[in-house]
Amino acid sequence: MKKLLSIMALFVISLLTLSMVSAGVSDNLEIVDIEVNGQNANVYTALEVDASNVDNLDSVAVDEGEVLEVDVELKASGDLENIQVEVELYGYEYDDYENLEDETQTFDMDVSEDILGNSIGTTSRTKSLEIALPTKLEKDRYLLKVSVDAQDIIPLVQYVVLQIEPSRHGIDIKDVAFSPGNTVKAGRSLLTTVLLENYGDKTEKDVKVTVSMPELGVSATEYVDVVSTDNHNIEYEDVPEMFLPIPATAAEGEYSVVVTVKYDDLRETVSETYTILVMDNALLNDNCEKLVLALGPETQTIATGKTGTYAIALTNAGTCSKAYNLEIVTGYWGTATLSESLVVLEPGQNQVVYADVTVNAGTDAGQHVASLVVKSGNDLLETVVLKTNVVDNGGSAVDNFSLRNGLEIALIVLVVLLVIIGLIIGFSRLRKDDDSEEQTYY
Repeated sequence: MKKLLSIMALFVISLLTLSMVSAGVSDNLEIVDIEVNGQNANVYTALEVDASNVDNLDSVAVDEGEVLEVDVELKASGDLENIQVEVELYGYEYDDYENLEDETQTFDMDVSEDILGNSIGTTSRTKSLEIALPTKLEKDRYLLKVSVDAQDIIPLVQYVVLQIEPSRHGIDIKDVAFSPGNTVKAGRSLLTTVLLENYGDKTEKDVKVTVSMPELGVSATEYVDVVSTDNHNIEYEDVPEMFLPIPATAAEGEYSVVVTVKYDDLRETVSETYTILVMDNALLNDNCEKLVLALGPETQTIATGKTGTYAIALTNAGTCSKAYNLEIVTGYWGTATLSESLVVLEPGQNQVVYADVTVNAGTDAGQHVASLVVKSGNDLLETVVLKTNVVDNGGSAVDNFSLRNGLEIALIVLVVLLVIIGLIIGFSRLRKDDDSEEQTYY
């Protein structure tokens, strides 16, 4: 009803100036042809549209969400200056919030003259304009208004009827959120949450969502099994959180974050680019604040209803004692506990903390992640992703191996890592002491 009232109001205003329009706008200018997306369109005056039911007029069929390309061919039989062509879509409920019009820059059209200065012949010119159609257009008819203005003439106005058809396949990136925000310190992780919008007629399966920072060479990918639709109603789907590890060596500055979505059997692609500010992490440049983490292993296979254990080795490679607070968070799929939530380490000291992750019954098979956060006071030092491959609980050998032998392998790996870290720290300090002893004092 609101759309109908707005269209009727448009025609009432147009009819008030009909006497001037019917006078010919200008004997020197006319609209010869209008094409919409390469199709020749029937054009109507305001009087013709008002005198008929719009549903009975010839229309051009276009899909919602596509770019409307409008080509307007003009013919001038006299010199004209400061011509401007404008197109505008009428009848959309939210046109106050979206730009549904386009206009050309002003231009001139000149024709030949005889020896007496009289215009002879004609000049033709075609102007192309574009309107990005919203994805929430209803399956209905809308009016496209085409206006041509020039200096010292009455505007020429004509209309094209558009029949909007819903898209069979249509996925859009509705929203993207970053944590801790649009600013992140080097050496930490950027958590990305994506909200998808299905505006098409078809339910999309196995939608691939990738978040990447090309300048840093890091990316993360998630697959969404189903993005539903319901009788052409807009439906939304949350994508599982994705972590982008920011290298500690990343230079301070702005970086592009590209969110890419592939759907319709990965044939169609939509992407958006955002800007993130990476700040220098002073903690990584201060020898007093140097923390080394080692995982063993990073990924485990755990059956539903079972518990797996991850071992996290913390080494204080700095020059002063530090207290570290540890927190672990899982999603709906499981629960997690830590053997220690507070670890105090002297310089060169290390300690192993164990994270027990239990997979809830009924959890879908596939990869899930838990997030381990290490803080020093109010400063976030590290965010570590613990990956879990969930399998159905069938009592298989894989389940028993994961539960019985996973921790043993983790401990072996951590012992080796700790020995290597200890040797590196020891040699570094020994070299520093040797350099100090070789100095000569006067």
